[in-house]
Amino acid sequence: MVGDRMAAVLALLDGGREPGANLPRTLAAQAAVALGVDGICAGLGTGSSGLVLAWGREPVSVALEGLQFTLGQGPGLDAEAGTPVLVADLEAAAARWPVFVPAAAELGVRALFALPLRIGAISVGVLMAHRALPGPLADGALADAFALAEAVTLLLLRQQSTSTEERAGPSAEWPRADWPTYRAEVHQATGMISVQLGVSLAEALLRLRSYAYADGRSIAEVASDVVARRLRFDDRDK
Repeated sequence: MVGDRMAAVLALLDGGREPGANLPRTLAAQAAVALGVDGICAGLGTGSSGLVLAWGREPVSVALEGLQFTLGQGPGLDAEAGTPVLVADLEAAAARWPVFVPAAAELGVRALFALPLRIGAISVGVLMAHRALPGPLADGALADAFALAEAVTLLLLRQQSTSTEERAGPSAEWPRADWPTYRAEVHQATGMISVQLGVSLAEALLRLRSYAYADGRSIAEVASDVVARRLRFDDRDK
């Protein structure tokens, strides 16, 4: 049974299931309070595509997802396999994610809880909640988190289906280019690097990630240079 605060959030989410409705951004903050965390976000996508955050856009959540995509490691990525990854203290998990953990610490994050968004046995995305202080979720909060993940999954997929059917203009596009982790340029750059080096797309993405990490920049920034032809990977060894 969910708590009263989460029940109120779920009721508002349920009211947004009509075609074309949007996930109210303010509900992410209310959901975070209900779970006893500092921030929460959810997005669709798995594997090399990364998450496209459709809900919860406060800066730390966006930065955390960006870090995981750039570094190729973190609780959110592991949760894509379909199993919740609940990390009460990231410092204790440094061996599991040796590059991500110190980067998350720089953002002031010590606890991170990632739940897969699932339709049956299929994982379609991830819900992530973060907190500055270490420690597990409070009693009852995990049940609240699972209920929230289920409600968000259904609403996001309904929105995706509605957008695909309508195609009524930019506001109906899915994913939308104004979402903070929309990565069309990253995927374009990956394809260009694949051609330049004669390697697979997976290898090209790994090269892009490695370059971004070594250069101390986000993968989006490096991808922009590749697409604009300011950077060619086949020129780097010349």
